[in-house]
Amino acid sequence: PCLSHIAPPRSSPLSSPVLFRTMATLGAPNFNLGMTRSMVTMMQFNAQKQDYDSCLEGLVVDSAAYRQALEACHRRGADRCAKVTEMHRGLYVKAAQFVASIRGGTGDRGIPEPYIAKLATFTDQAPHKPAGDMVGALQEALSIGRWPDGPLDGTCTLKELDIEPLAAASLAQVHRGVLQDGSEVAVKVQYPELREEMASDLAVFKTMGSQMKQMTQGYDFMWVVEDFEKYITRELDFKLEAANAELTASQLAHLAPSVYVPAVYWQHTSERVLTMEFCDGLIKANDAEGLRSAGLDVLECARLLCSTFAEMVFIYGRVHADPHAGNIYFRVRSDGDGRERPQLVILDHGLYHDLSESDVRLRFCRYWKACCAKDSRAMSELGAIFAGSLERLLPLLLSPLFVLGGTGVSLSELVAASEGNLPDTVSLTDVVDFVMATRHGGANLCGLLHSLGYIRSLLTALGLPESARVRCMLEFALLGERGSAQVPRELSLRDRSWARWTVGKLNGQVQLLAPAAGLALACRKRRRIGADGALGCCKRRRGAASLV
Repeated sequence: PCLSHIAPPRSSPLSSPVLFRTMATLGAPNFNLGMTRSMVTMMQFNAQKQDYDSCLEGLVVDSAAYRQALEACHRRGADRCAKVTEMHRGLYVKAAQFVASIRGGTGDRGIPEPYIAKLATFTDQAPHKPAGDMVGALQEALSIGRWPDGPLDGTCTLKELDIEPLAAASLAQVHRGVLQDGSEVAVKVQYPELREEMASDLAVFKTMGSQMKQMTQGYDFMWVVEDFEKYITRELDFKLEAANAELTASQLAHLAPSVYVPAVYWQHTSERVLTMEFCDGLIKANDAEGLRSAGLDVLECARLLCSTFAEMVFIYGRVHADPHAGNIYFRVRSDGDGRERPQLVILDHGLYHDLSESDVRLRFCRYWKACCAKDSRAMSELGAIFAGSLERLLPLLLSPLFVLGGTGVSLSELVAASEGNLPDTVSLTDVVDFVMATRHGGANLCGLLHSLGYIRSLLTALGLPESARVRCMLEFALLGERGSAQVPRELSLRDRSWARWTVGKLNGQVQLLAPAAGLALACRKRRRIGADGALGCCKRRRGAASLV
């Protein structure tokens, strides 16, 4: 209770320049508030840790009883995560969105299914605030009279404004409205207490980050917090989001009407209120069944999604930071020929990563090409620029098909690649080391990998083969390698044929070699089990807390 009266020492993270640079946006942190929220989270974490320890105690690994107990424990853990997220909102909702969307390519070894299912709702149906709590922020950009306690009249900006929000996410909730001229709009309004909560959470995270360095083999996680703080303050300025939306709409205008970005109403937009064109008939980009029911070709939707975001990355060097299912949608359009076609609708332009720094865009074009062509020398040289001595991990994180591009590929890595999973040989420590190394590779490679993970997850849900995703991105990498954002929109027949042949050969080699590798692994496992059986081995789960 006395922490707020103690001045932080000069060396404390709380006195860092980054914190004071963002105070104008976030406000002064309430350290008591941040500590309270963190302690509640830690209590739930410890409860789940103990749950895993106790429920698996004495059970034989991979037995029916073990799997049943583990699944039940996962469900309880997912409920605890959802409880904390609903309670704290803000940064915790962002974390839930990431967990729910990043599963593609990791399988259950990455994020168990119960967590995915439980946290998926936070992509667009997070807990919302009562309409009355949002009045102060709304009045910054709109005249709303006595709403929601009274009706809107002719002196108000709007003649309709729904009391219940259409959607709610980490930073804001969205209400449908109608302007006086009859135009339907979506009004995105920021949560009133959000800035204080985020400032408080980040202040505590900074303190924890400095302590973690002493407990984690010297890993310095402070840069993660500081980078996140920098990016989150950008997202809190809805005027910046409006400008990003207009730039994206301009760059993708040649794809109309297949791709659509809603128009901005600048006269009704402020730092905490964004008024945009309302789009109806939206279907989530990962809802394959919903797309089929609407008469759309699911694979056509997947190809449109893949090519659009590949163009943004490889041609323009702009990376949408949060392309999860709560921000990426399809709707039906008709060209007058009687056939239903998809229109990709892109929402939430609060944060983009720029790959222009240090020629990252051009280098990434060449790196993707090298991975597809299994050019080990180029992969090593460019990978070292991106990730230092841990460049061997980068191809595996981009696509399992790139497993053959490096040297010393193991049997387990080959089998995992054929199944579209991250190999067991990649440990958590490897990933942490890799992420830290990429920070020195120029621009925001972590942000790029984060975004590509989201898109891959959506494409997996739509059933797009990994080889099709890799080939689509290779074609845009070839275009982007020409070094200008004004490159021709079409590849030559020769380049298209080369891309098709190269990726087809790569995929064929993985699929051809994987069965033999799987058989060899199975034989090795049987021999090992036989040896363990002779010793009376009854394998038990050690360190169950690692599942948390």
